[in-house]
Parts: sequence; structure tokens; C-alpha cells
Amino acid sequence: MAGLRLGPLLRHVDWETGTGATVWVEADRPCEAEVRCADGAGGTATTWQIAGHHYALIPVTGLRPGGETAYRVLLDGEQVWPLPDSPFPDSTIRTPAPGAAPGAAPAPG
Repeated sequence: MAGLRLGPLLRHVDWETGTGATVWVEADRPCEAEVRCADGAGGTATTWQIAGHHYALIPVTGLRPGGETAYRVLLDGEQVWPLPDSPFPDSTIRTPAPGAAPGAAPAPG
């Protein structure tokens, strides 16, 4: 089973539409990386290798503008984030409301 070495890290949120984002991960081997959101949004990407490290930039589509949704990361179909029995809240993606100015804080979920 592939493991998560670093991440996830929310790298980008589409400020024009509020419907997409990009999540970065580093895995310990080649694999298929997936983000599944609680609201049904998500995306997949195959890792690529540089100097023995395996990275993926996962495009997440189908997000709701002006919303906030929890997400999970899977590698080769197995959930690797959040960690089992984590005392911390789920990671979330917050998207800007339609017409929000770039750099402004997204509206609270």
C-alpha cells in the first residue's frame, strides 16, 4: 500500500469560478492519488517522480462557490488522510463566493 509522505497541502483555489482547487501530496511510491470531498467534488492524479520522490497535484472539481467542504485523500484507493482516530477536525477546502475579490478571505462556511 502506498503511504503519504507529506501533505496534503491546498495549493490553489480558483478565484474566478470558486468551483475548483488543487491539492498537493507526496507519496512514498508511484500511485494514483485521489481527493474525495464530502459534497461529492473530487479529483484524481497519477504521481510523477523527481529524484526518487513521488508527487501529485490533484485537480479538484465540482466545488460549490462560497462553500466549505471536508475532504479525504486516498492513495491507490486506500484512505491515508485524515489519519484514523485523529483528534483534529477534517481538512477542508473553502471557496470564494461569486464576485469575491482575489486575496479576500473566503466567506465562512
